[in-house]
Amino acid sequence: MANKWRSTLTEANAVFEKYSVSPSELSDETLLRKWTGVDRSVVATLVATLRATATVTSPKADGQTYSGTWGVGQIEVVNEDGGALAGSATIFEPLKKSYNVYATPDNISFGRNRAYPFEQNENAWMYYERFKTEETKRWCNITKAGLDDEVWDHVRQIRTYTLFAAAVTADADVYPGGWAGGYYHRKFLYAIFYNDTLTGSAALIGATAPVGGWVVGKYYTPATATWQSKLAGQPESWFFDAWEEITTPVIREAYYEPNKDGTYDLYRSLEETSTISVMRTRPLQYAGMTLVSGSPTEGDGTITITGFLNQTEVIYANAQLRIGPDTYRVTANNTASSGTATSVAITPNVTQATEDLCAEYPNNVQVFWSAH
Repeated sequence: MANKWRSTLTEANAVFEKYSVSPSELSDETLLRKWTGVDRSVVATLVATLRATATVTSPKADGQTYSGTWGVGQIEVVNEDGGALAGSATIFEPLKKSYNVYATPDNISFGRNRAYPFEQNENAWMYYERFKTEETKRWCNITKAGLDDEVWDHVRQIRTYTLFAAAVTADADVYPGGWAGGYYHRKFLYAIFYNDTLTGSAALIGATAPVGGWVVGKYYTPATATWQSKLAGQPESWFFDAWEEITTPVIREAYYEPNKDGTYDLYRSLEETSTISVMRTRPLQYAGMTLVSGSPTEGDGTITITGFLNQTEVIYANAQLRIGPDTYRVTANNTASSGTATSVAITPNVTQATEDLCAEYPNNVQVFWSAH
């Protein structure tokens, strides 16, 4: 004889119990729902069914839908011994929004952002300064199947356009029922490619070309992603509307780590270097593009040097300098005038090699200082 208690668990009968989310941690989103008035004689069967289900897509509670794929946690059963539900059982199902198939804006967070100067030396006293920025992103709770299904390959490397386009075509992740010339963008939201051949304003996997069109020799990545359906009646997914240029990117590291629930967190540190440089000088003694002035003769005991940044630089005794293959030492203090130190006393005397070098390149032979 049938009784009044439930013998099945349906989405329509799921009751909201509790919801929590941490705005700073996307992987920490939980939903607790329950079914009340359950027939105790079928509890074991119903629990076994829930346990066999690893994930629930778009679960409902009190008729409201919670989008996404949720992992099923530890099932609990409580017997009801009082009130209108006396004689039945209540089954609690905790859900964690922790199963993401791909790397999308739904599960991204920023692990670290930093910027620092990068020097490119011109010589001892002058260098060009550029800036490097390094950003580490984390995509949480991705399934291993999702990582293996192209996501890892597109995040961990920079491909040429030729190889990237071939990978997209080979993947053929098209809409159910087909969408002519279109692919899901969800696997490629964070891909980067080096443009080796693409020119003009042609589209690539449904997104428009970057502003100004494609330029060979530059790097590109998808622009901001949006959640939408490309065709009426087709499923919604993540798409990007256009490509954008990215400046000299270098993937410093990419890796993924396992979580206790069987999912993985994916990390990538991406470095970019500014194209604009600033010339800077170091406040070194004897700084400047110092050059031999005139053409010294073998056996001379003095030499004239020009090009000091400090117009009245004092060249101190015992300072060491090099001209071509020869090394000399200053034997007496000498004060420059208008950036030129005249008749600087040196030892040993000027060599034949120095004379030949200065004769071949008059007023263009650099003086390198050891005492800065």
